[in-house]
Amino acid sequence: MSATAFAWLLLGLYAAVTIWLALRGARRTRTIESFAVGSRALPPSLVGLSLAAQLTSVATFVVNPGLVYAYGTPGLLGLAGAASLGIISGLIVLSKAFRAAGQREQALTIPGWLGARYKSKGLQVGFAALSLLLITFVVMILVAMAYVLVKLLGIPGWAALAGVILFVFPYVLLGGVNTSVYTNSVQALIMVGVAVALIASGYAHFSGGLSAMLERLSAIDARLVGLVNESSPYFRTLLEVYACNFIVGFALVCQPHVLTKSLYLRDEKQVNRYLGTAILVGLVFAGVMLVGLYSRFVLPAGTRIDLVVPTYIQTQFSPLVRVIIGVGVLCAGLSTLEGLLLALSATLAADLFRPMLRRKAERAGAAVDEEAVGRQSLRYARVAIAASAVVSFVLALGQMRNPSGGSVAIFAQYGIYCVFSASFAPMLFGLFVRDVPRALAVASAITALVVYLGMSLAKISSYANNPAVLSACAILASLAVIGVGVAVVRLRARLGAAHRAGARRVEGVNV
Repeated sequence: MSATAFAWLLLGLYAAVTIWLALRGARRTRTIESFAVGSRALPPSLVGLSLAAQLTSVATFVVNPGLVYAYGTPGLLGLAGAASLGIISGLIVLSKAFRAAGQREQALTIPGWLGARYKSKGLQVGFAALSLLLITFVVMILVAMAYVLVKLLGIPGWAALAGVILFVFPYVLLGGVNTSVYTNSVQALIMVGVAVALIASGYAHFSGGLSAMLERLSAIDARLVGLVNESSPYFRTLLEVYACNFIVGFALVCQPHVLTKSLYLRDEKQVNRYLGTAILVGLVFAGVMLVGLYSRFVLPAGTRIDLVVPTYIQTQFSPLVRVIIGVGVLCAGLSTLEGLLLALSATLAADLFRPMLRRKAERAGAAVDEEAVGRQSLRYARVAIAASAVVSFVLALGQMRNPSGGSVAIFAQYGIYCVFSASFAPMLFGLFVRDVPRALAVASAITALVVYLGMSLAKISSYANNPAVLSACAILASLAVIGVGVAVVRLRARLGAAHRAGARRVEGVNV
């Protein structure tokens, strides 16, 4: 059997299993609640596998190793080291608090929780609209998966893009969480095997130890070894490599398809097992970025960043093995793509269409049938996501022909970083500080957007090309606004209380 025929066979089997799981999940999906968070009876280990798979994405397996190939150990230390540490810290700090708060507010999405926490429909709708920028991340995944399919099946890029869209979009919109958790778990298990194979593929480069490997890497290009790479556009200083990547990793947990995973769990006792599974498997996945260093020894200089891993797989493995690895890399893309589409669908249904339909019924003077409104909202959301498939296809084709900043990852980061930069401060203070006025939450979100977009559009400083720096600056500025604002509110409250107490004492003396 040829490698191409074997690839078609494996992909066909995978598609058949996925469609079966989607139909099984669809039978349990009747409301927005069941679509967005499932039955809350899912095993925590499966939810943890789902989280690890969705957090990893095809960026870890395809795009980020290309950045490591291009810029060396600073890329590895920033993306696999500082960013991973930030993600782990964010999950540990935020997951339990958000699950408890989400259960209390009966929230299905992050915009929904923010709206309920600050008692603001405007905030809910605003963050729901901002979440539409997740489409940039969808585009990145589509492009990376298309490159892998082109190598596996020998088909044109446009056909690979169309195939992914026509396969993934329908089954996610059909089954919701009840499908996604199970398909993600299957994908995660396949990805673990592939990650181990990719990490092990470069063991020969460690002959003589790590220092010897780094010396050989330095002989190729001295800028590839060190804590920073001053000639790179993204890893020039300690600030870019470590501080910004840690901050972004921590805040990245606030993505709609990440933090809401904790809402799938029945009680707090399950959270530790869920987090333990996700963190352990996630660390294995982060190790795949070593392939970027391996590729420096076997691929020609100047290989395009987004093509490094597909080319490495093509040249370093036998035909049948590279098919299996290629399928595993596709799983990395599918898992995150499912999570993004699910988050977008739930946000559109619960935070945009449902409030709109409620207001329409109230204006007509009719009693609001919540069940009917929920079903209709979900239908509208599915139609909207189906329409977004066309937009995604067009944008992905454009990125394949002319990637932003040399890699589709940069295009994706501009969108996704904007989303969680704006939501991070209101989320953090909303979870852990009681007396946060709604106005401060709004002001901090607006500050993040102004700083992020202002630095980017006005090209403020030499760091304006790096989305991680833009995001870190936006997050710190928004935290300063809400933090100082809360301190001022509390100080005024204390001064007011002291003034009233003094007035009562004076009044008592006069009496």
